[in-house]
Parts: sequence; C-alpha cells; structure tokens
Amino acid sequence: MSTALRYVPSPDVLVSHLDGEAILLHMGSKHYFRLNRVGAHVWKLLESGLDTDSITAQLVATFDVSSNVATDAVNALLRDLSEQTLIRQAT
Repeated sequence: MSTALRYVPSPDVLVSHLDGEAILLHMGSKHYFRLNRVGAHVWKLLESGLDTDSITAQLVATFDVSSNVATDAVNALLRDLSEQTLIRQAT
C-alpha cells in the first residue's frame, strides 16, 4: 500500500487553463494565482486524482528532470497551494 498523499482542489477555487498556464481564483479571498507550465501540469494531475508519487513520476516522464528534483518541486508547490487553501488533502 502506498503512503503517498493525495490532494484535491478546494471547492472554493476556479481555474482557467490558458496557453499552457493556469490561472486560479480563490473565491473566498478573491486572490488570483498564476501557475507556470509545470505548475499547470501538476494542477491537471491533481484534478485527475493522482497521488504525489504518481504526479512526480509523470513530471519525470514529461519533463527533462530527475526524480529528486521533481519530488522537491512537487512538494514545494503542494505546500504553497495548501498554504493558500487552494488545495486540501483528500480523505
């Protein structure tokens, strides 16, 4: 059994994917957030229900990046998204 965490987008967030990037609007705070191409890719993987290990594996397969770098980047992004209440841990 995997111990990887799974996160889901907050129901308070609207997202629009534009030219490979994503624009997020938190309806509660009315703040906008912009995700670059990699961040937008991670967001789509979150929307599809993948856990953190699977997201990291997808980044390694899609981008020219090592597993360690991808793991660090995914963890940092998820931490930032969580701190802004844009995502929450799935139950």
